Amino acid sequence: MLALSTKPEVLLKNIVVATDFSPASEAALDRAIGIARHYGSKILLVHAVEAVSQPHSQEEAEARGTRRLAEAEWRLLREAEKCTNVECERHLLSGTAVEVVEQFLAIDHTDLIVVGTHGTKGFRKLLMGSVAEQIFRHVRCPVLVIGPSAREGKTNWDPKRILLATDLQSDESRTVAYATALATEHGARLALLHVTSPTGAPYPEDSKVVIGSYYLSRLRRLVSDWRGGGGYRAEVWVEFEDDPVAGIISVASRQAIDLLVLSVHPRAPWTLHFGHNAHRIVTAVPCPALIVQREL
Repeated sequence: MLALSTKPEVLLKNIVVATDFSPASEAALDRAIGIARHYGSKILLVHAVEAVSQPHSQEEAEARGTRRLAEAEWRLLREAEKCTNVECERHLLSGTAVEVVEQFLAIDHTDLIVVGTHGTKGFRKLLMGSVAEQIFRHVRCPVLVIGPSAREGKTNWDPKRILLATDLQSDESRTVAYATALATEHGARLALLHVTSPTGAPYPEDSKVVIGSYYLSRLRRLVSDWRGGGGYRAEVWVEFEDDPVAGIISVASRQAIDLLVLSVHPRAPWTLHFGHNAHRIVTAVPCPALIVQREL
């Protein structure tokens, strides 16, 4: 997605869109089409068909499996027809969740994965359950999540207000690079946000000033330490909130953010800071969330 140079560039050749034909998947495909048109990308439209469970006979299992594959192929074709003026390949995958993950990640040169989330059964049920969880744990390319609270998808891709939410816990150079590249390309307003708990007695207001200044300096360093930034000047915000996740959602809503950028640790669902409440972010923010893995 990103070519690191004096001037960062966003390059997207192949975009994988995972679909289960639900409204959430349709929203994800709409966003992906807009992105593909902007970059001249190819969309790889992927659907997984799991084996029929507890068949009454081998013949019935084969018949049901054939019908399911035929229906899935037809529905996948109908989805692909939406990709007007965009090159699109269809991939119908069969097998268990783990097998599907292996096939999914075997697709070469994936620059971006786009998925939709229903937001009704927690983050681990994001679109394809354990398949999506495996994607977040292991893939190195960015993943764009379209939650149920995201505004209607646009026919064009032009984010003008980008928010990078960070816990300041480890190396986020890749995340800053992606956010800065996008902001530079689109002439967007980029802000870095850290949410921390309010200070207690005896002097909470004075403590806020001191602690707030400390975190502001660390946010500024995130941008200045990235050599590819080319002197890009981002805004830095510190918010005090008992629930950091709620604070991120609140800021994204108040500031009319077009794209939220988050980072995850490799082989772990989310950072310790976001804990197991990360689904609240992607399901409640009124915009897509771009998720990038941190450096080891």
